[in-house]
Amino acid sequence: MLFSTVSLFSKLKRFKIFILIIQSFYLVHFIFISYFGNQIQYTDIYLFFTHITETFESVAALYDIIFYPLLIVGITSFIIMYTSYEKSKIPTFLLSAFLLFLLIFQDKMHDASLSLIKESIKSIFLKKEKGNIPESDDKNRVPLHKTDNNIILVIGESMRSRENLKERYDIFENYGYKTIKSGATNTDVSVPLLINGGVSPQKINLEDNLFLLAKKNGYKTSFISAQNDKSLKYIEPYLHKKHIDTFKILGSRDDKELVFHLKDLLLEDKNFIVLQMQGEHSPYIYYENSDRSDSVELRYHKSMQYSDAVLNQLISYVSSYSKKPFIFIFLSDHGELIGHDGKTGHNRFEKEIYSVPLVIHSNLETYLEKLESHGDVYELMYHYLGYSEEFKLKERKKIRVYGTMITEEDGYVDIKMKDPESYPKGTRVQDDETF
Repeated sequence: MLFSTVSLFSKLKRFKIFILIIQSFYLVHFIFISYFGNQIQYTDIYLFFTHITETFESVAALYDIIFYPLLIVGITSFIIMYTSYEKSKIPTFLLSAFLLFLLIFQDKMHDASLSLIKESIKSIFLKKEKGNIPESDDKNRVPLHKTDNNIILVIGESMRSRENLKERYDIFENYGYKTIKSGATNTDVSVPLLINGGVSPQKINLEDNLFLLAKKNGYKTSFISAQNDKSLKYIEPYLHKKHIDTFKILGSRDDKELVFHLKDLLLEDKNFIVLQMQGEHSPYIYYENSDRSDSVELRYHKSMQYSDAVLNQLISYVSSYSKKPFIFIFLSDHGELIGHDGKTGHNRFEKEIYSVPLVIHSNLETYLEKLESHGDVYELMYHYLGYSEEFKLKERKKIRVYGTMITEEDGYVDIKMKDPESYPKGTRVQDDETF
């Protein structure tokens, strides 16, 4: 309304066009805040352009947020462009001074359009993602002993941990469950860290790649994803494809297909299998009879029910047909905000995002009580692939969770771990969080 009023000061068409551009920035920022509950940041702008297909898929389900603001902007724009006014007598230098005032004091006024411009400029200077990832030297990794088992890792998408869900799901109640910390708040960072046991995004070493380690110890390796090529664009370079025997990008977004493709793999052999689900990917419609008119929470719940059914089928099949000792591990790449306190989505350092579910079903020792993070789960698989004599985690006082950038430009959060021995028996210990 402020800029609409200012636009009446002049009949110049180019001035009105400038005002409309500013107003469109307001619209974009308003939609972002309405969905995510936060002001836009330069990393969000970067993610928009690098994941533009996924962005528009999510936006398509936000007609309740978009329609009325867009209608108001459209009507206002029409009035500004096609209504004549007398030229204002206010001197040009005063109008210029007014705009300069807005720019200088933008931070104090929290002006949405100017903030978007500032963050857009910052996004231009972000470092580019890693180009060529150095090839690993296969000779540097030698298993300590032969192992003979089936290891099945299922990576969920945007699934919340049990305590952050209102409903109960069989997968959490019937099998070994624990809430752990993800490696990052975004799939493009958390999955490369998990598969390669990375201590940080910039220190990922493909010599630690799980597919490489599995092949070196005689395993058949498989990676099957229900997602599409665009979703895997930034993950694929870190998978070390030349060590994967069966590599399939289904693109169907139907997780039930993972069950069918798992049945094509011979569990009589020893296998290292990674399945990636479509899961609870925004806008939470990748299940039978989905309805975009449902609320975010309802769509998410229906999506969880679908994932629950698929995971139960996967576990049932492995349990019944594995001819060797097996360990079935399910974890999510990150969590999700689904509307509480006006916040939706991920890519933020929020507890609901970096707290993720871990489910393990096995006829081997699971060490579930020791697992606290994605990195710990990597160490468990490292052990069962034959690269450590016994499973033992290093002592640490914190778990580090990275953000959305493989370049680490959006920082990290350290989660302090309290020593349970220092508390009276029966005390429920919570994590301290420091940013």
